[in-house]
Formats: sequence, C-alpha cells, structure tokens
Amino acid sequence: MNVMTMLDKISEIKKKILYVISNNKEAVKFLTIFISLSLLFFLIYYLIQNSLNFMLISTASVTGFISNIIGLEVYVDGVIISLQTMNLEIIHECTGIFAIMISSSSIIAYPTKLKNKVIGILFVIPLILSLNIIRLLFLIYIGKYHMDLFEVVHSYLWQGTFIIFIILAWFLWIELVVNR
Repeated sequence: MNVMTMLDKISEIKKKILYVISNNKEAVKFLTIFISLSLLFFLIYYLIQNSLNFMLISTASVTGFISNIIGLEVYVDGVIISLQTMNLEIIHECTGIFAIMISSSSIIAYPTKLKNKVIGILFVIPLILSLNIIRLLFLIYIGKYHMDLFEVVHSYLWQGTFIIFIILAWFLWIELVVNR
C-alpha cells in the first residue's frame, strides 16, 4: 500500500467520522459531557477519598445493624464485618459511591431542565445506597451459608446487577420525570 492510498483512506475515515458526528450532535454532546463529568467526579473522589472514610464506617454499621435484625448475626468493628465463616472489609468500592458518580454524570449530561436533574439525583442516590445495602446483606448471607459461591456472587452477579440497575434507574427517571 503506497502513501497516497493510505492518505486517501485516512481522509475517507475522517469524512465518515465527521458525518456521523454531525448527524448525531445530541448523542455526541451527551457522551462528551457524561465522560467529562465522570472523569471529573473520579478525580475529585481520588483527591478527597481519605475524607470520605465516614462512608465506609456508615456502610459497615448500617449493614451490620440490619444483618443482626434479620438474624444473620455479625459483629462490626469499624469497617470490618465479621461472620462466623469470614471477615468482610468495607472498602470505598463497597459504598456505592462509584455507582452514584456514574448515575449523577448520566443525569447531569442528559438534556433536560435543571429541576429534572436535581429530582433525578435526589431519586437515584437513596436508590443506589439502598440497593448497595441489599447487596451487602446478600453477600453476608452467601458468605455465611454458601462460601463456595461467594467470589462468583461478589465479583460477577452483583457487578452486573449494579450496572443494569444504574441503567434502569436512569431510564425510569427519564420516563417518570423528564418525559412527563
């Protein structure tokens, strides 16, 4: 392949990309804002994560409290939830903060009124925090009664569930708030 042929192909690809962008301006704008906000939120998170340790302790405490109410019998010491069969350490990824950042980015990036965005964020944060506690309770149950399944449930089932939940919550917000 000679240099002129390569330059022609590059020029053709460039034209196709520009054509797709020009015919999908709203989607490109949404994706640009979404990715930028996500990166900004993650950067801010990493800069202040040490001041967010209260989230770790709160998550462990609430999870431990509810676990004991429903009969799962755990002991909580700071960020460690102790079961008879294992100890679970609550880390930042266990708090739902990343799901909140992604959801908030998608809500803010969506082209709608500020009021709708505020409603969306106020709707999605408690939803994510609640699902996260349910996730942790489920993992405690699995850790207590089905240790052999713990890694699969923790690493795969709940990761996929959270992704699907974020998308469904976003679509639900669009349908119930933005489109009404």
